[in-house]
Amino acid sequence: MNRYGDEMLLKMDRDFRLAKLIQEAEAASGKLVTQEEVTYGVRQGWIETEEESIMLKNQRIWDGLLTLPIPDHLVQVPRGKLQDGRNSHERDEVMWIDEQKGISLGLSRSSHPLHVSQIERMGSVITDQIRMLKKDAQWLNEETVQGDSLIVFYGESIQPSTLGMAYDIVFVTSVSGRAVTGNVRFPVEQLHLWRLLTRAIFTCTQMSENGNEPIH
Repeated sequence: MNRYGDEMLLKMDRDFRLAKLIQEAEAASGKLVTQEEVTYGVRQGWIETEEESIMLKNQRIWDGLLTLPIPDHLVQVPRGKLQDGRNSHERDEVMWIDEQKGISLGLSRSSHPLHVSQIERMGSVITDQIRMLKKDAQWLNEETVQGDSLIVFYGESIQPSTLGMAYDIVFVTSVSGRAVTGNVRFPVEQLHLWRLLTRAIFTCTQMSENGNEPIH
């Protein structure tokens, strides 16, 4: 089989596994919510499901450069624990966690320049690197989405964690011409809501100055 045929089979397999996971997560959920409903809730600062209610509060990071709507049950990790927000690779890091639920959301801004046209390519490079390092990860989906202020690449996988199987979403975007990468991780059981919530958070994220350009 040629390379194109192989890639088509791999994509079909990933799509099937993702659909099966979502179906299982939905079956375990109560009344389902849609992406539009979750995004609307994030804009309003409140999401209500049969299982829980989530309040979101705007969090400003990097001297107000970005404002993100973050669920209030996530606690920001003190800067001291993130090496004062800057490590030896010249990265400004910020992270929020819910240790009890096993949920984390982290961003890292590097000094590496990144034009918006290079976001998808950089995302593919990063996911390829992770594939090499984490052989036990099952990669399910990759896509690039236009938000209010940001264009974001998402790479989704299932990985073993200390709390069981985790759903991991790697993301890449460009903020004021610099690369911003990170990931959101949560238990597979939280898949349906948190997959939608992750996209809604970055869709609604606002920049304080010129953002990146729309997808062409």
